[in-house]
Amino acid sequence: MRIPPAFSLAFVLALAGCSGQATRPAPKTAKPIAQAAPANYDRPCADAPATPAAAFDCDRKSILAMAGEFRVRFAFDETVALAPGYAPHDPQRSGGTERVEVIADSGERISLQHILVLGKDHTVVKHWRQDWLYQPKQMLHFLGNGHFETRAVPAEDARGAWSQTVYEVDDAPRYAGVGRWTHADGEDSWAARTLRPLPRREYTKRSDYQAIAAINRHTITPAGWVHEQENTKVMLDVDGHPHALAREIGVNSYTRIHDYDFGAGHDYWNRTASFWAAVRTQWDRLSAEHAQFTTSPEPNGEPRIEEFFDLAERAEKGETIADAEIRAVFDKYVETTAPGQASHTP
Repeated sequence: MRIPPAFSLAFVLALAGCSGQATRPAPKTAKPIAQAAPANYDRPCADAPATPAAAFDCDRKSILAMAGEFRVRFAFDETVALAPGYAPHDPQRSGGTERVEVIADSGERISLQHILVLGKDHTVVKHWRQDWLYQPKQMLHFLGNGHFETRAVPAEDARGAWSQTVYEVDDAPRYAGVGRWTHADGEDSWAARTLRPLPRREYTKRSDYQAIAAINRHTITPAGWVHEQENTKVMLDVDGHPHALAREIGVNSYTRIHDYDFGAGHDYWNRTASFWAAVRTQWDRLSAEHAQFTTSPEPNGEPRIEEFFDLAERAEKGETIADAEIRAVFDKYVETTAPGQASHTP
């Protein structure tokens, strides 16, 4: 990842947050959050699917429709103060240009890697990743304070459903949810409830809450796609019990574009893909071998991300990064719980 001297790591990580780039207050003259829809549009499926096989095909087409090149806009507005004495914060607006690439597709599992390419200098920042799995048997849960636990998905919840697991810029897990795609009445969308870490846009600015209880909805649109969020910001006590602070509405809109050169992002991924594949393998191994683990610092942790990005820069220059160097970062920042031991999770 090439970072100009004017960009500090903290600023770049703010740009690369899973919930949006560096934010600023909304302008006084409010504009509609919704993006205009082009007149010509072919939905992933023209009609509501009549069979499970047809539904599976429509689901896949909808997920794959999130790949491409986009202008991204982020809008977040606190709408309800829930805790006594809480003063709502200013609305936030931000944006950027982002390439979403399919890096794995085995039919029932699809992986989409987001890569920011910013400004006239085409600064490249590896962004978040989303993995989709059809009828998952188990799923990783974020429990707050950096704790994760793998749990079985009940068969009735998994039937015909997809899990979406979202990962940090260094491929650390952030959160996951399971839900069903709907393809009716002109809408192609998926929704799920999740508990999520603080978004990076507020991680370094606020300490009055520790997690977000969210309803996430992804909808394919004529212009591209939209990630809608209904976020309840919660404080977690020492036992992990949540206390609602405020509610927020978020809209991340991905509008397909053809007037920006994403070549630098494509080149970066070609040079570093094998390194990041090795990192993903280590995260997958960790999840497979340990039902519970804790990331330290939390998923947003800059020290861990900085070390992985340093290794990635070496890989981009042509070095081969030994697995032992990757494992050393895990040993430093991830704590596991052996079977039978007490869990760190609340």
